[in-house]
Amino acid sequence: MRKLILLALLMLTLCSPSLAEDTGLVETILFEGEATVETAWTLAASVNTTSANGSFDAGLITEDGYFTVEYTGPIKAVYLAFSEWQSGTWASVNVPGSCVTEGELCIATFTFDQCYIQYGSKDFTAVDQICVGSTAASGVTTIRRIVWHGKPVQDDLGADATLYRGSVTANAANTNMAFVFTSHVGGDFDAAQVNEGSRFYVEYSGQKNGVYLALSSHSGAKQWSRINASEVIELGNGRYASYFDYASFAKTWGTNFARLDQLTVFSSTASEVTLHRLAYFAGEGAPVDTSDGHWDRPDTGIAFIGDSICQNALLIYGDWNTILGRSDCVNYGIGGQTTVECRARIDELAARDYRMIVFICGINDIGRGFTKEEIVANYDAMIAAVREKNPDCEFLIVSTLPTTSAFYTGQQSKINLLNMAYKRYASKNSGVTYVDVYSSFTAKTGDYAYPELLSDGLHPNRDGYAKMAEILKEYLPAEE
Repeated sequence: MRKLILLALLMLTLCSPSLAEDTGLVETILFEGEATVETAWTLAASVNTTSANGSFDAGLITEDGYFTVEYTGPIKAVYLAFSEWQSGTWASVNVPGSCVTEGELCIATFTFDQCYIQYGSKDFTAVDQICVGSTAASGVTTIRRIVWHGKPVQDDLGADATLYRGSVTANAANTNMAFVFTSHVGGDFDAAQVNEGSRFYVEYSGQKNGVYLALSSHSGAKQWSRINASEVIELGNGRYASYFDYASFAKTWGTNFARLDQLTVFSSTASEVTLHRLAYFAGEGAPVDTSDGHWDRPDTGIAFIGDSICQNALLIYGDWNTILGRSDCVNYGIGGQTTVECRARIDELAARDYRMIVFICGINDIGRGFTKEEIVANYDAMIAAVREKNPDCEFLIVSTLPTTSAFYTGQQSKINLLNMAYKRYASKNSGVTYVDVYSSFTAKTGDYAYPELLSDGLHPNRDGYAKMAEILKEYLPAEE
């Protein structure tokens, strides 16, 4: 049995902590790679915080710490910014406190004092995204690394896993404030360890009994269940803690924890509620579910894997079989996922005998700040993993769709560049085909989508799926 997971979303792949020599501070790498820009005041790299279901815990930003940005380009020509989506806050530190050079590499330092003066608060937990860009009027600036150097935040709960830490506010009932994927579908939290002594903890401010927990599975167990708190404790300063014991969530959701895919915290009131933390206490006892957790899906046919655009075909429109007029399509879509989570669960598909795998993923990657190179690398790794066990499988990469201005404002060029990267990758790899659905959803490259094809500005409606089906049918093999 695997040991209890002691790390949560704040220690995902992108955040790699190490102890800085002599200072006693911990280095947390927010970004490492190459992000290049050639114009002034242009965003180069961005990292979502745990407040926005990302990887970096902004609660780590405390006094005595500082940020460093390593880059090539003009000296002192980078800025650091803090973005808070709900309030529209954009706080930018335009000039680093210091900048030294090591050969061609510049290392810019942004102190805590600089950051909090511009942001307006010493509490950074509401920050959704940390961004770095260039201020140079000319020349190429390439960001190599973004690092936070700070003291580790002590866990005062003694929880076995902190699954969410941040600050997100809801002003309406049934608002999704935060969600966490389990290791079963590419996340960090191992739900298969749940036993009769386990419980979840939600800390929030606002109205008492202001939250509820939802457990869901896309892989074959019960799809979705609302779990009400077993106990609510007043913590003071307007904060409350709701506990959700095993008896309450097992009674409502069931005990197939090996196939628990997602935990979500929702608001339960129209009054303002702010979520601060979601944690897990393991308790004592043997795991309740000892099954292998495999998805309840056919082993052959055509598999679809991706995000909500992939999954919604099943949840709303009768699945791809109905949309395409077939009977051999298998849906592995999960809303909110990126190619990172899909890559983590591709072995589930590789172990089966699918003729073709259709990928519909990428828009959430753009929202999380991943580069097109990182996204394509994830596709390449998934295809390689499948081919190792199923060399005859073929692959379709469906273009990322445009959105309306309500989603990803100013990001349409990134969608287009990602699709161009897909097309280049497919042209160089046999058995991989790029499917251009994008062009049928917009009047011109780089424009917003036709709103009549989308249900909410992001997801296709019935007409949108019909348009996708019309195009996909040309690439799918005849049904056996």
